[in-house]
Amino acid sequence: MPTASAKAGVARNASAMYAVQLVSYLVPIFEIPILARALGVEQYGQILFCQALALTCSLLVEYGFNINAAQQVAVADQRPEELNKLFSQVVLAKLLLAGPVVALMLLVWATGMANAYLGHTGLVAFVLAYFFAFGFSPMWYFQGQERMVRPALLDVVLRLCGLALLAVWVRGPQDFALALPLLAIPPLLNTSLTMWWCRCEVGAVSWDISGAWRQIRDGFHFFVYRSASNLVMSAVPVLLGLSSGKRAVGEFGPPEKLIKGMTSLAMPFLMAVFPIFSRRLAVGSDAVSLRAPLITITAIAVLAVLGTGLGIWLGPWALSVLLGSGFAGSQLIYDMLIGVVPLRIVNQSITLILLIPTGHAKPASYAISIMSILAVLVGAGLSVPYGGLGMAVGLLVVEAILLVVLTGMLIRVVKKGRATDQQEI
Repeated sequence: MPTASAKAGVARNASAMYAVQLVSYLVPIFEIPILARALGVEQYGQILFCQALALTCSLLVEYGFNINAAQQVAVADQRPEELNKLFSQVVLAKLLLAGPVVALMLLVWATGMANAYLGHTGLVAFVLAYFFAFGFSPMWYFQGQERMVRPALLDVVLRLCGLALLAVWVRGPQDFALALPLLAIPPLLNTSLTMWWCRCEVGAVSWDISGAWRQIRDGFHFFVYRSASNLVMSAVPVLLGLSSGKRAVGEFGPPEKLIKGMTSLAMPFLMAVFPIFSRRLAVGSDAVSLRAPLITITAIAVLAVLGTGLGIWLGPWALSVLLGSGFAGSQLIYDMLIGVVPLRIVNQSITLILLIPTGHAKPASYAISIMSILAVLVGAGLSVPYGGLGMAVGLLVVEAILLVVLTGMLIRVVKKGRATDQQEI
């Protein structure tokens, strides 16, 4: 059983990450009436497209290190030399991954292939700033050490300051160019300050290129899981914009932000208990050791269903308050997307609480990857005739299929644990 100190550590870090998650959820929600009402559906759709493009590209640099490197930090157990070595390898690995991504972005912009969405330098700078801010965030280091309180506080303060400046200075379509730096500077500043913080704790980055390549090679399955699990919600506005235009993105964006926030509410708790279950289940799994993760998954599923019911009740009112007129298709899209909430939360829980800690990262990551690609393809295909509603249908259907697949994996792990118990008897 976890010790009292371990439980206290989980509580502290879960609370800190919930503070960040709450602000991460509320800030985009409060941005909706500021940006949507001031800029209109077309310019708002432009910003959503650029944000989605940057976040999608950042997944290639984040590379699952929020799970993989955090797990390695937890195992390193405060050994300074190991932490310096690990931090150096991860930073260098991210630099190696970022080079081709940045080069491709600049090539697309320079050749005019994306003039409809990246027509001027300000938009390109906005995408690159967002890309570096989220791709290079070192929160994995603090998460693995179970010291999330202070980094979380910094993140909260910067986000709220950015929101306040948006509310004061963005008043109409003429303020479109001003909105870009106000959106990009807070996350970029947060990443810069936390990187400096890590540098002060672990020392200078050593040029361990071979170790960086080893991190990339050994972390591939975590990359597949992490990128695939986020790819759907990150890449959807990009594909929707390409298939149906900026207006479709503007209508899809507000309900998508609401749903994305709901589906992410369980993640702070999952990331807080992930190191605990990783240590407990790394030595082998039997029926006794699996009892706690199974109870935890069940409790999360029940809460997810209850939360979805609340979302169904409050959704129409929230959209009306946030958007006003001009976003006619958003309500129907929300009604379809709300079904994704409990499915995605349970899928995240099964993967992080049971499958990865018991050594099933590879099959889980490939299942999630395949289903995520399928969801994007199905949604993009349906969005051609049906716009954002078609995208929502594709996401919902494939998320349900993924739940069936991951539940099958969970059942096999449980049966294996029971078989282990019988052999010991």
